[in-house]
Amino acid sequence: MPEPIRLVACDLDGTIVGPDPPISQRTLDVFAQARASGIAIVAATGRGPSALPDFGPTQVIDIAICSNGAVVVDMTTGMVLERNDIDGALAESLIGDLRKGLPCSCFAWESAEGYGYEDAFADHGQTLLASLADTPVVDFDPSSPITKIFIAHDEFGYATLVERVRDLASAPVEVTSAGLPFVVITAANVTKANALERLCAQRGIPASQVIAFGDSWNDLAMLKWAGTGVAMANANDDVKDAADDRTGPVENDGVAAYLAKLL
Repeated sequence: MPEPIRLVACDLDGTIVGPDPPISQRTLDVFAQARASGIAIVAATGRGPSALPDFGPTQVIDIAICSNGAVVVDMTTGMVLERNDIDGALAESLIGDLRKGLPCSCFAWESAEGYGYEDAFADHGQTLLASLADTPVVDFDPSSPITKIFIAHDEFGYATLVERVRDLASAPVEVTSAGLPFVVITAANVTKANALERLCAQRGIPASQVIAFGDSWNDLAMLKWAGTGVAMANANDDVKDAADDRTGPVENDGVAAYLAKLL
């Protein structure tokens, strides 16, 4: 017999947040039903804590793994449980190396104090900047930790840019993308998967009792770690190939449909 599911880890954008937010009431209702049956619901997203969407009037999310694993928030209390930032001086050095090695690149950054961006980045990161509209805008400060660095390029697509950034990085870092026209850099070993693994270890939940949903490259490791990794119908081919199962697209509440069958 398959093991019971004790935790659901779910990406947001492209997974339960579609092109027409907010999260559907159907999804919120299924999450509430799952929590009532003792299943923990974890949001695992590239968004920072200040850019989380509205989860409705009823608490349906236990934990939010934000910024691709750099920040973990207890949604029942609002307490930050983990911060895994890049040292500010290291971030400054890294940006300098990338700027030198990748002419025509531009940058944005996120920290506990807010976010900032170069003017040229706005042409690439409109979706990101819109999600941060209510977040304070701050200058880059190498004396303070940086949560994420964003880099975009006028010529290179995702695959090329990821490889170039990895080759040019002056220190170990994680480099990934959520399918948007820029690449995201976090500190070494900071991923959704690693944050989820630590959380589950603290709660005594083995990977075999975890189901994870996602649609893009920053979900790959999480879907592979979970006992059951489920790709959205709108996921990219790499995610579909890595997943154990598939469900419908975000527009059709694919996560809610899949979980409803399990419940």
